Amino acid sequence: MKKIYAILAIALTMPFAMQAQSDEDALRYSMMNFGGTARSWGSANAFGALGGDFSSLSMNPAGLGIYRSSEFVFTPALVNFNNQSSFYNNSLETNRYNFNVSNLGLVFSKVNTGKENASSGWVGGGFAIGYNRLENYNNRIAYTGFNDRNSITEFYAAQLSANGGTNPSNAGGTDPFGAGLAWETYLLNPNPGDSTSYYSVVNGGNIQQSKTQVTNGAMDEMVISFAGNYGNRLYMGLTIGVPFISYTSTTTFSESDVNNVHPDFNSMSQVEFLETNGAGVNAKFGIIYRLNNYIRLGGAIHTPTALGMSDFFYTNMQSSLDTTGSYAWESPQGRYDYNLVTPWRAIASMALTFGKYGFLSVDYEFVDYTAANFNFNRIGSTDDIAFETALNSTIDAKYSSANNLRIGAELVYEIFRLRGGYAIMGSPFADGVATGDADFSGNTYTLGAGIRERSYFIDFAYANTRSTTYDVQYNYATADGANEGATIDRVTNNFLVTLGFRF
Repeated sequence: MKKIYAILAIALTMPFAMQAQSDEDALRYSMMNFGGTARSWGSANAFGALGGDFSSLSMNPAGLGIYRSSEFVFTPALVNFNNQSSFYNNSLETNRYNFNVSNLGLVFSKVNTGKENASSGWVGGGFAIGYNRLENYNNRIAYTGFNDRNSITEFYAAQLSANGGTNPSNAGGTDPFGAGLAWETYLLNPNPGDSTSYYSVVNGGNIQQSKTQVTNGAMDEMVISFAGNYGNRLYMGLTIGVPFISYTSTTTFSESDVNNVHPDFNSMSQVEFLETNGAGVNAKFGIIYRLNNYIRLGGAIHTPTALGMSDFFYTNMQSSLDTTGSYAWESPQGRYDYNLVTPWRAIASMALTFGKYGFLSVDYEFVDYTAANFNFNRIGSTDDIAFETALNSTIDAKYSSANNLRIGAELVYEIFRLRGGYAIMGSPFADGVATGDADFSGNTYTLGAGIRERSYFIDFAYANTRSTTYDVQYNYATADGANEGATIDRVTNNFLVTLGFRF
């Protein structure tokens, strides 16, 4: 942890126009579900060795070779985000709903005439195009509590006082997205006798703190896939993935003197806005081998995803002071283009198929989050390179590799299907980094059902994902102690319907 804080301290000395980027951004765009159809969701997305489903194009593209007919699929979804926060022993619950399209695609399958049951040679192949939703960023978290230790304004005063202090004539521009705003709204003052160090109008905490963060957007991946079937035994596939990222975050943090203990402070609020857009490319290679009529083995490698990203961000602050009135100030509008590489993945799968009775499938996935890497060298300035080095070092120190496991099953009775599954997503953090149980690991429980006719199918799925995360607005310690963050228990409920037509 000392290493991480040292790196963060270095980062704080870099130009503040770049501080919209953080190690948390790298994690956000590296963690993902494979999304897709209700059939796949209902079986916890454990489709790596099964194939024959459009979701497999983003997992193991060899599954495209399993198809025996062409099809069109469409999956609308309704998602409920429920968050229970705990902050200074105070609990708060938030809910949000989002409607989206989880999957849309076309599969074209060709089986060579007379080769349907061949045990050697090329039996056929397939081509598919469409998209799968890999991650949903729509959410809302909120928490509030009484901080008896310190204020964010004291944190800003310490920033301006650090490294030999700041001349008052430069205070507003030193950090125009944080401490500079506190200076411009008269929340900070120079110390008498030392005008380059600062104190806050709030001393020692004893304030009500509240935070609300509303996020929107998603990571959607356009897929173009090819696969072949050799001897009805070996299936090989390739997917070219083109992910598109859209993410916006509006964070409102406020403090108020609810007990009227600070003679020149009533309240303050800070609103941070971030909009990120990006696109990239990756490749996925996969094989499925049918040992016999009952056992299938699968394997897939996903290359790192190279993303070109663009951030737009700004911050505004308002203050209400008891003696001099109210003030408001807004930062410059920040824009920055950069590159991000997210980690490679490896997936090993096994499925037991029971003919017309169903299947049992297991996927194991390995992902190394330390492989995420920023590149700020489009401009090539010394400050860019220094900040890039510090941030990538933070990723190396803070994160680790993770193991993910997915188990799914399907029971078949005539045209009816019943499915269930369970998935574990491992923590991305290195040992000793996460706060308590807030390690970002997750558990998903799924149920599904469907009707599959010769020319069409309808599938339904429900997935319940539970995880615990930790959120802190700033890190600062005084003689009264360090400020706390909020522990957030997250529950995500996905409801999906897939409509499919074979031709």
